[in-house]
Amino acid sequence: MPLIPSLSLTTTTTTTATSNTTTSAGSTASDEVAFLVAQLRQLDLFEGASTSELQDLTRVLTSVTAQPGEILERQDRPVRHWQVLLAGHALVQRDGSALGLLGPGESWSEHSLFSGQRSPISVVAFSPLTLLTVSRRAFLALPSTHPTLGERLRTRSATSADRLALPVYRALRAMEEGRW
Repeated sequence: MPLIPSLSLTTTTTTTATSNTTTSAGSTASDEVAFLVAQLRQLDLFEGASTSELQDLTRVLTSVTAQPGEILERQDRPVRHWQVLLAGHALVQRDGSALGLLGPGESWSEHSLFSGQRSPISVVAFSPLTLLTVSRRAFLALPSTHPTLGERLRTRSATSADRLALPVYRALRAMEEGRW
């Protein structure tokens, strides 16, 4: 039985823009970009990136919020976005069994996006969270538009939760069955 029941994802989305238009909250789009750049600077993945690189990156980012139990990615489905947690925690599952907990600065789907494979994991919001998403098309362009980030993503792909999910799952099952 799954640790968290399957729920539909109903998130609130805010896309960034580069113009100085005023939002309904009274802030300008350039304020939103500056805020996102400041958040990206706090994550190891974006360490050393210039302000202009981070500003450019905000053009392809979408900020999303989710509540506990909301499904961020479903197992055995095509992966459509790369996702990075800004705040909160998400549970990684395979076949309803918990494999781990992701926190701020952690991402998933790198391997599935680069390889074109379906997701071997489900990712479920464990607490209220904020994450950044990048479409598959924009993600696949990152290595050429942002070489340093592209190299980091390829490295993460080799160790990402979606790539490691199956071996970890098998090891957990072996432990449960006393074969470990």
